[in-house]
Amino acid sequence: MARIKQGVFSWEDVLAQRYQNNKPTALPRSRRASAIPDRSQVEKQPAPAFEGTEQVQSGLLAKLSPELRLMIWETVLGGMRIHIVQRPDRQMSHVVCPLTVSCNICRGDSPQPVKRKAQLVGSLLALPMTCRQIYGESIYMLYTMNTFEFSNTWSLTYLRPTIPSDFWNAIREVELRWAFPGHWLPSKDPVKTIYFSAGRQQWDETCKTLTRMESLQSFTLQLSGSWFGEPVEKIPVFLEPLRDLNLKQGWKLQLPKQPYYVKEIRNIDGDLRKRGIDCSVRAA
Repeated sequence: MARIKQGVFSWEDVLAQRYQNNKPTALPRSRRASAIPDRSQVEKQPAPAFEGTEQVQSGLLAKLSPELRLMIWETVLGGMRIHIVQRPDRQMSHVVCPLTVSCNICRGDSPQPVKRKAQLVGSLLALPMTCRQIYGESIYMLYTMNTFEFSNTWSLTYLRPTIPSDFWNAIREVELRWAFPGHWLPSKDPVKTIYFSAGRQQWDETCKTLTRMESLQSFTLQLSGSWFGEPVEKIPVFLEPLRDLNLKQGWKLQLPKQPYYVKEIRNIDGDLRKRGIDCSVRAA
């Protein structure tokens, strides 16, 4: 009789393998170095807009003042809420939020698959990739002036290796909305412990990635009520990996707007501060 290897078909193996299999392909190192200049390269070169090296053949670049050009780039590339999603081919993509109540992703619905052709047509890189001068003047606005929203903790760690490090470290505002299952919290139940072990690894990696974002200024964690329904005493255990996230203005925790959590907000806030977790708590 055939012998079955222990653990091959365990739920822990399945969940961990699923996380690994969905990872997108990292950006090649050669492409990072040659095709996309990093911030140091851009800063070391004379800034075209201010050194009199505008492209004279372009009416837009030659006649508009540097200040006016930067205002245009900011209007086109800034002030957006960008949902980070994954395409069926495992590659990362985005959906620009309409900032209305009609946004399906904001309401908690799964994002529709993003077709590659459609994604390229509406690419946020269309303006920066117009020419080298516009690229140098505008590319960092895309990362510094927008809110990056992740509806799955996996998406944040997946995005990191797909963009140049300087661009990643330029991101200032992140929102993470997660309907995580409560059985990923510590439990004496052996079945729940399996889920906790597999799920916690991904959560820990996400928190570690967040704490290492060099320019991060604002972070909001929203726990969706569709899954989250744990006692308040378990919340600090879940948030422990974010202890090292020290932002100048702190970060925000949004709990489900349920009477139970609304009533306990003050106690939750006090407990988190005692544990050295610097965040403000509210129900939304």
